[in-house]
Parts: sequence; structure tokens; C-alpha cells
Amino acid sequence: MLLRELLISTPISEMIGYKKVDVKGIAINPCDVQEGYLYIYCPGTSQLPYEQAVKHAVEKGAVAVCIGQDQELIPCNVTFIKTYHINRFISAVARNFYHSPSQTMELVGITGSHGKTTIGWMIKSILDASGEPGVVIGASYCQMSDEICTIHENAIRPLTLNALLHQAVQKGIRTGVIECSYTAIIQELLRHIWFDSIIYTDLYTYFQNRKADYHYLEIRRTLIDHLKGVKSPIIINVDDYYADRLKSDSLIGYGICRPCYVNAVDIELTPNGSHFSVITPRGTCKLTLKVPGIHNVYNALAVVAWGLIKDMELPRIQQGFMAFENPVAVGDESKSSKYVKIYVHNMDEGHELEGTYERANNESTGKLITLLSIGTQADDLNHKEVGQAIGRYSERCIIVPNHLSQSSMNAAFGIAQHIGGIAIEHDMDCYKAIQKAVDTAEDGDCILVAYKNTSLE
Repeated sequence: MLLRELLISTPISEMIGYKKVDVKGIAINPCDVQEGYLYIYCPGTSQLPYEQAVKHAVEKGAVAVCIGQDQELIPCNVTFIKTYHINRFISAVARNFYHSPSQTMELVGITGSHGKTTIGWMIKSILDASGEPGVVIGASYCQMSDEICTIHENAIRPLTLNALLHQAVQKGIRTGVIECSYTAIIQELLRHIWFDSIIYTDLYTYFQNRKADYHYLEIRRTLIDHLKGVKSPIIINVDDYYADRLKSDSLIGYGICRPCYVNAVDIELTPNGSHFSVITPRGTCKLTLKVPGIHNVYNALAVVAWGLIKDMELPRIQQGFMAFENPVAVGDESKSSKYVKIYVHNMDEGHELEGTYERANNESTGKLITLLSIGTQADDLNHKEVGQAIGRYSERCIIVPNHLSQSSMNAAFGIAQHIGGIAIEHDMDCYKAIQKAVDTAEDGDCILVAYKNTSLE
């Protein structure tokens, strides 16, 4: 590729030398330079002093050298390029050199505090079940189609990532999954990668510092700017505290504690996995996971939402989950020896809460924990009736109101007054609250998730 073509839409401030130079490769380590390469000097990562690094690269055959604005030119018979932003320059030339592979693939980016790797491999399993070749790329690995997984020092670095995507395109792979960590986003490693959809896992980090928490959210929200279209789907965990902060007409929700595009009900957690029903716009189906933990139920819901948006049939999605075995589950701390059942009750549907409690009471041999999620319009709730029902059947209650809604806070306070002598806790995040309920439950216990008017607002 000619240097002038390689430099299209890159952040350069000055170029000294010939533009009509044929560039055969790019390197940021002078030891990796070969004949005809562009060498990019990175002050933060170079193990050699500036002059020594550049001279070594030129000796190995570099035909062009990119440096920062602060570096002085060195007398060498090569073209020098000055950039005002090294990281963005690397990202842009990597895209150009490999012919913008993300633009010719259907890519899904996965971001959030947890679950990125598992969701990626779940998607890969569903693609395999559908006979559709796919590629999944994480921080240190890449797995293409049915090939052996390869290990990389940092697969998300622009030069490696674009090279891997280019290989996938050359092999006829048209669907890819990329793990998008906070570090990768803030370092702008994904600046020139374009996605067809994004999956958000959990965004509430419990930093105990609202400013740090909000910064974390804002950084991950910038990934939305990498979507190919304004209607590209954004798949979010609606039970996460920050779900309502992601505003878009293309939000697709998944969760347990509020109604959305994909919901899980009748959840049975076992030491080796889980069984649950999934309610979707295309109908209801039962899923069985061979990986344990309530967090993996959420991961599966995200993947179901993605599959439906991709127009996959539910039976094909089920088949993918049947074959799924998490390759990163060795030593998984979520494994336990207990069985816990989770019931879900929508108080907006008119069914009596007492009836759901009776069902749970009849089917369970252990204690019952209630998770009560209250939305912004809870004025019609009978505080006394709900509170007394919770107090009669539950050993413990976790209340999750919407802290931005006075109606929700009033309802939470009113119900708590009528619950009685059981332990009452308050939480801000349904996703963390249901994990807490599962963690504290004993073998044979059950959890009732009751929600009121908690759809995305």
C-alpha cells in the first residue's frame, strides 16, 4: 500500500519525505520491522531511547517513521511523519492497511464489568449450531470458525485486531464478537472499529464513589458512537442501576426484575447450571445452561436478545446453548452445592401476589426471600396488602426502589412499614440485589422477585 493511501484520515501534523513509498507492513517495536515497513515510535512502550529505536528500525528496513510532535528529526534516508496523537494514528493506519475489515463484517461489541468473555463464547456456540462461521476476539485470544483458539499478547491492540478481522474476512467469516474492556475503550484501541450492535452487561461497579462510577459509565457509553447506524441495536441489562442512563431509540432490554424484550421466569439454579423459561416477542422457550450462577442466566438472556435481533429462530438458539460449555469456567468461583428456585411476579398483571407466594411455599422446602422492585408509578400499590403478604411468607426482603422517583420511594417506605418483624434491606441495583439474594440463600431456599411498573422510562 502506498504511504499516501495509508495516511488517509489519520492525525498527522507534518510529513517530511516522499509520499509515493510502498509500505509492506507496520510495526511499533523496532525489532519487528522488516524491509518496507512503517515504524511507529511510541514513547510509552518503547524499550529503547528515541534515536536508538529509530536508527534500529531504519537499519532493519523501515521506509517511513512516525514520531510525535515533540521528537526531533533524525538524519535518516526515510520519510518522517509527525502525529499529534500516537494512539489514534496507530488505530487509523491499522484500519487503512487492512482495508477497514470491521466495515465488511457484522460485529457485536460486548462491554461491562462482568460477563464479556462468557457472552462472546455463548454467541460463538449459537453461530456454530447455526452452521455460520464466526470469530470471537478477547483481550488475549482469538477463535475463528472451528480452528484452534490462538493466544495473543494483546489481541485488542489495533494492529493485531485489524489483522485478525482481515484474516476472518479472507476466510469468508462475516460475523464477529469483540470484547470491549474499559481499558481498550479509554486507550482508544477501538477508535476505528465499527459495530452492528453492542451488548452491555452490568455497569454499576460499587466503587463507593459516585464520580468514579459515573466516569466508568460515560467511558463505556462512548462505544455507542462506534455503531454503524442510528438504529443499530443496543442490548442492555435492564436490571442494572445505570440502564436508564443509556438513552436511545434502539435499546433492547433483557432482565428478570422488570418487563423488557427478553425476560427469564421460573429459574432453577443448580450446582452445575440452571433451567429457566425465556419470554420473548417470538414466544416462550425453555433453556438449560451447563454453567452455574444467576449471572450466567443474565448472560444467556443477552445472547437470546442478540440472536433474535439477528433473526435467528428460537430452536436454533436453544441448540446453541445445549452445546455450550464455557471454556473459561475452570475454577469458576460461582459454583456451589445448593439448589435455589426463583419465581417472578409482575404486580401490573393483576394476579394476586398471595397466589404466587402460595405456589412458592408449596413447591419449596426452605426459606423464602423476597426481592421487591418498585418503578416510578407506584401510587396505586396497596402498601398494607403488599407489605403484609411479604411479611407472612418471607424471612427476608430486599427492596429496590427507583431513587429518582418520589412515588417509588414513598411506596417503598409505605410497604416496609407493614412488612412486620422480618429483616429488610434496601438496594439501588436489581442485578446486584438478586445476586445478593442468591448468595445468601441456602440449599432448597427460594426467591420471589416481585416488580411493579418498572419498564424502561
